[in-house]
Amino acid sequence: MDEQTLRHQIELADLPAGVHVTQVPGAGVVLRATHGEERGLEIQLTDDAGRMYGEGPAVATALTRLKQAAQAGLPARRTDGTYERLVFVGD
Repeated sequence: MDEQTLRHQIELADLPAGVHVTQVPGAGVVLRATHGEERGLEIQLTDDAGRMYGEGPAVATALTRLKQAAQAGLPARRTDGTYERLVFVGD
């Protein structure tokens, strides 16, 4: 997904104030939602998930899940500096 389309999808997700989503390096598409430096969550969309569900719908689903997590309170960043990661796979 190109950067402009991803930015548009993120805007449509209507995330809580202070929550930022970025795409980070990784296999498939990895989206990271953060609130400050200390709280965050990543979702990795595997290539199989993108093929099975379509890239747009898979990203929209991931953003919905990140929004739900942000509303509930993002988990703390781990002591090694990484964030918890959920993986969205195809069947």
